[in-house]
Amino acid sequence: MVNAASKPFFYLFTGEEFLRRSKIESLVDQIIPAELRSTNLVRFYPDDLDWDQVIEQASTSSLLGAAQVFWISQVEKMKKADWSAFEAYGAKPNAQSFFIFEAEELSDSHPLVKLAASRGKHVHSAEQGRESGFEAIRTKLKRFGKKISPDAWQALEDRLGGSLRLMDMAVDQLVLYAEGDTIDEAAVQYLTREFLHYEPFDLTDALAQKDIEKALKIFHFFYELSGDMTSIVGLIHWQFKRIWQAKRIMAKNGNREEMMKSLKVSPYRLAAFLNQVKQFDLPKIEKLLNQLGQIDRNSKTGAFDEKIAMEAFLAAVA
Repeated sequence: MVNAASKPFFYLFTGEEFLRRSKIESLVDQIIPAELRSTNLVRFYPDDLDWDQVIEQASTSSLLGAAQVFWISQVEKMKKADWSAFEAYGAKPNAQSFFIFEAEELSDSHPLVKLAASRGKHVHSAEQGRESGFEAIRTKLKRFGKKISPDAWQALEDRLGGSLRLMDMAVDQLVLYAEGDTIDEAAVQYLTREFLHYEPFDLTDALAQKDIEKALKIFHFFYELSGDMTSIVGLIHWQFKRIWQAKRIMAKNGNREEMMKSLKVSPYRLAAFLNQVKQFDLPKIEKLLNQLGQIDRNSKTGAFDEKIAMEAFLAAVA
């Protein structure tokens, strides 16, 4: 357990969802004993957050002893005026109470970001930190006495479009149902067939074939599965980026073997992937990648309806 006196009284986690959630879960495990997690961890969202009640609870130590954590999500949806009570509490916080805030992104001018610079700790999980996300998934497997073969790991990443969130969900199922200590490629292929009606690859394939109806159907499937637009944008971005990388390799007179090795394209999928590559020229792919980035940024700020924006994007591509 952490030494309360040596820790800031609140943490702010922003950035890629899977990465920040992994770090939050690790921190909660450090602060609260496992047997007290159900009583000493309280979660809030903007719609059910009553600052007076929360501050009163935080000011009083837990009756069961040990530290207590107040985990508040979707901070980006809270009004700036909501922070005065918390700022006042921060002048003399309870040493046994910790606050964890999480958000997609917050500007440098946000009150909580400013307060974190002096009284708390701001942890940003950038997309460049994907390796730490992969390591978190491998650590979960070890915790359950499982390991995964290199071929199985590659199949998992390929079939789930490199989505940390979907890979983590699939690993939960593999831990429960895969036989033996080592998860092999056959187990991954079987599970993903049962777990998914579609693969991210199918979405770009539908777009390459200009099948708008199918593309929208696949998009809705993944959106309902994850419930998170950032994850969906990441899935599509990952597929388009591989096409962009393939175009660059071809422009430098690279061969198929080089492409397969560099992009880790499975042999059984190579023909379909090359067909996708032919359907998009380099300027088009670069434009699509930029548009996806804009949709991702706007979805985090609530600038427009993210679902409608993505549907319009897919319809325009096809």
